[in-house]
Amino acid sequence: MTSRACKRYLLLSTIICFLIQNRLAAQVSVTSGHTAQQLAQKLGGPGVQIMNPTLNCASVANGIFTVTSSNLGLDSGIVLTSGKASSTNGIGVNGNEGALASTNNQTPGDAQLSTLAGSGTHDACILEFDFIPKGDSIKFNYVFSSEEYVNSTCGPYNDVFAFFISGPNIAGQQNMALVPGTNIPVTINSINSGIPGPNGDIANCLAMGPGSPFTQYYVNNAGGTTITHNGFTKVLQAIHAVTPCNTYHLKMAIADAGNALYDSGVFLEAGSLKANIPAISAMSTATTTVADTPFFVKGCSTGGFIISRPLATAAPQTIHYDIGGTAVNGTDYATIADSIVIPANAASQQLNITALATPPSGPKSITLFIKSPFACNVANQVVDSATLLIYDSIHARIITSDTTICEHEVLPLVVDALGPYSYVWSPDSSLSNGNAQNPLAMPTRTTTYTMTAYWQGSGCSPVVDTVRVNVLPVPAIDAGNTIYVCPSGDIHLKVSVDPFDPAYSYAWSGPDSFSAAIQNPVIHNATTANSGTYIVAVGVNNGCPAQRDSVEVQIVPPPPPPQLPSGFFLCRATVLDHRGDLGSDLMWHTGATDTTSYPYIPLDDNTPEGYYTFYVSYSNLGCEGPRVKEHVSIRKCCEDNIFIPDAFTPNGDGKNDVFRISKGDDHTITELRIFDRWGEMVFQSYNTNAPWDGTYKGQPLEPGAYYYYMTIHCRIGTDLYKKGSIMLIR
Repeated sequence: MTSRACKRYLLLSTIICFLIQNRLAAQVSVTSGHTAQQLAQKLGGPGVQIMNPTLNCASVANGIFTVTSSNLGLDSGIVLTSGKASSTNGIGVNGNEGALASTNNQTPGDAQLSTLAGSGTHDACILEFDFIPKGDSIKFNYVFSSEEYVNSTCGPYNDVFAFFISGPNIAGQQNMALVPGTNIPVTINSINSGIPGPNGDIANCLAMGPGSPFTQYYVNNAGGTTITHNGFTKVLQAIHAVTPCNTYHLKMAIADAGNALYDSGVFLEAGSLKANIPAISAMSTATTTVADTPFFVKGCSTGGFIISRPLATAAPQTIHYDIGGTAVNGTDYATIADSIVIPANAASQQLNITALATPPSGPKSITLFIKSPFACNVANQVVDSATLLIYDSIHARIITSDTTICEHEVLPLVVDALGPYSYVWSPDSSLSNGNAQNPLAMPTRTTTYTMTAYWQGSGCSPVVDTVRVNVLPVPAIDAGNTIYVCPSGDIHLKVSVDPFDPAYSYAWSGPDSFSAAIQNPVIHNATTANSGTYIVAVGVNNGCPAQRDSVEVQIVPPPPPPQLPSGFFLCRATVLDHRGDLGSDLMWHTGATDTTSYPYIPLDDNTPEGYYTFYVSYSNLGCEGPRVKEHVSIRKCCEDNIFIPDAFTPNGDGKNDVFRISKGDDHTITELRIFDRWGEMVFQSYNTNAPWDGTYKGQPLEPGAYYYYMTIHCRIGTDLYKKGSIMLIR
C-alpha cells in the first residue's frame, strides 16, 4: 500500500470511528464528577426528605445518566461504579469500543462490602445520606452491572454492592439489595447466567444460598452497544419497612472484590426513592377524555376514583381526602364520605360516583385531594389529587323554529348543546358545513334538515332533531352585460326573468333622472348624458323583497377615418391570400351608403383584371366612423403566365423531346423534383428551368406516368407550389 493510500485509509477509519462513537454516545449519556447533594437529589422522589448527603468516591466513579435507546430498562438516574462512570455507556474505556471497562482508581474498599463479598474490596464508591420518610415503607429501582460477568462468573472475584439502611426499628444496618423474595445479596455469583466462567466454579454460586444462581434476573449483554459491561440484572426493586416521620440513614456502596480489575456499577433510577404514600386516579367507562380529564355522562356511562397505596400490607389503611370541584356532594351526585378504607392485603380501593338527576347546567367537576396518612408534623398534607367531570345526559336541540324564507336567503340553523359533540346534517348540499353545530342554510326549495349529534366514546346514543325550512320562490333576473350605443342611437334595456310571471312589477332607474315601469324600456337618440348604471327592481308580490340587478350603458364615440394608401394593387391569382393586408379591423363597403360591410376587400382570385373602388371605415364597439374612398387594382402577376405540359416524347425526332415548363419573366423555378411510380426520385433541379430528357443516370426510362413537385417564386414575393403527373411516351 502506498503512503498516500495509507493516509486515506487512516483518515477514513478515524471518521468511521468518530461517527460510531457519536451514535453510541447519543444512546446513553453519562456525565461524571457530581456532588453528593446532586446525586442524592436526583435519586429522591415523593414522600422522602433527604438530608446530609456525603460522597466517598473517586470523581470519575460516579455520574448522572440519561437514556435515549438502550436495553438497560431505566431512562435516567445516577450511576456508582468501581471504575469510570463514563466508560459504562457502551463506548468503552477512553472511547475504545469493545474495550473492557477496567480502571484502577487507587482508592480503598469498604469493610461492610468485604464482608458481603467474602474477600477484600477495592475502589469503593459510597453515597450516604439521612432521610425522613412520609410513609411506612420506602423503595427504589436499580440495575447492577459488571465486567466480571462471563469470564469470572462463579469465580473468586465476586464484585459486590449494597444498600445499607439503618434507623428506628431496624437492627443494625440491613442490606436492601437482595434477590427478590430472599435474604441473598445481589452479587455476580447470586444473579448470573448459571454458566461458570473459565475462572469459575459452580460451587461458588451455589454457596450464595438456596436457589442461587438466579438466572431469571440476568441479562446477557456480551457485545452490547449501549452498556459496556458484559452483563447486568433486570430492573430490581429495593424495599424496606420504616416508621413514618423518623430519620433513617442510607448507605449505597459498590466495590471491586479480590482485585481492582474489571469494573462493576449500579444504576439507580431517577426519582425512584419513594415513600409508601397513597395515590389517586380518576376512572370512567367512557373511552375518551375531555382535555385529558376523565368524564362520564349521566345515564350513559359511569365514573369514579381509584385510591391506591404502593404496597399491599396485612393491615387495612384508611385514606382521608378533601372534596372539591364545582359539583355539589349530595346534590349533583350521591353523598360520599371524606375517607375510604383500602382493605387488608389489597393495594387499592375503588370509589364509585353516582350522578343524581338535575336540570341541565353544563359540565361539573369533582376533585379529590388525598391527604397523607403520615402528616410528619404537617396537618392535612395533600399528596395527590384527581379530577372527574360529570356531564348532563347528551343534550342537543335545534332552537331554530320551522321557518319560511325567500329563495337565495341565508338562514342560520342554531343548535342548543352542552357537550363536545360531533354533528352530521342531512341533506347537506345546501349547507355551509354539514358537520358544524350551527351551519348556514341556503336552500333553493322547501327542505327538512335532520341534525344528528354524537358524542364519540361517551357511551351515549346519538340525538336526532329536525327543522323544516319553507322556501318562497323568487325569479332569477338578469339585466345583461354592458350595452354599447352609438351617439343618437337607441338604448334597449332588457331584463330576463326566470320563471316569468305577468304579475311581476318592474322599476327601472338610471342616469339623467331616467325611470321606467316596464320590463324592457327603450331610450331613443342617446347622448353622453345617458351613460352610466341602470338598476332594475322586479317585485314578486309574495312578501319577498324585490330582486335587483344592474347593467352598464356606455355611449361610444365614433372612431376616426382610416388612413390608407392612395392606391393598392393585388395579383389576380393571390387575392385571397392578400385581401386583408391593409388591416383586419377595417370595414369595406361597395358603396358610400351601402349597409353591407366586409372585414376584408370583397374580391377573390377569380376577379378579372381591372380597377375597383370601395368605401372603407373603422368600427368601435359597433359604431362606424367616417368612410373614405379606396382604389384597388387587380393585375396579372404570376400563375397566369405558367404552362406545365402533361406529356412528352423523348424519341429524338426533335418534337416535344423534353419536359420543359413555360413561364413568364415574373417567375423563377426554385425547385423541381420528378419521381417514378415507386416513389424513387429520377430528376432534380434548383433555381433553373433545365429540361428533363426522360433519362435517369444516363439511361432512358421506361414509358409511363411520372410525378412532379415544384416550387415557383413570384416576383411579388410569394411562392407557388405545384404538383401533378407527366406521361413519358416513346
